Amino acid sequence: EDTVDSIKKVLNPLCTIVTPNGPEAKKLTGIDVVDLDSARDAAIELVNMGAAAAVVKGGHMDGPATDVLYDGNEFRMFTTKRIDNENTHGTGCTFASAIACGLASNRSLRDSVSLAKAYVTGGIRNGLNIGDGHGPLNHFHK
Repeated sequence: EDTVDSIKKVLNPLCTIVTPNGPEAKKLTGIDVVDLDSARDAAIELVNMGAAAAVVKGGHMDGPATDVLYDGNEFRMFTTKRIDNENTHGTGCTFASAIACGLASNRSLRDSVSLAKAYVTGGIRNGLNIGDGHGPLNHFHK
């Protein structure tokens, strides 16, 4: 609980963007992310907590994989067809890192999230069937 409190009060206000999945967003906001409306509500709360922007990722919701971006002014949805495989280990870290790379390359927030979504989707689609359990996405799919 101390860690969650520190994330909310200290780290979050320093962030250009935060990228929690549904369960992480619930832990930070108390909002149970089960659909797009609750994802929007959680994104608003994360921005109200100090982050400049938030993407609540939709990988844990039913239906297509829809991520909700809120920049403090407007929402943008990024939707892809759900890919049915278990090669999803590392997707959250990869998504956040890809957004950071886009921003560091002077791309807009919207373009950075869009390119990150496409990159991660390709990595899942071409995932690596290695080991037991959830395999990693393929970072070299292109």
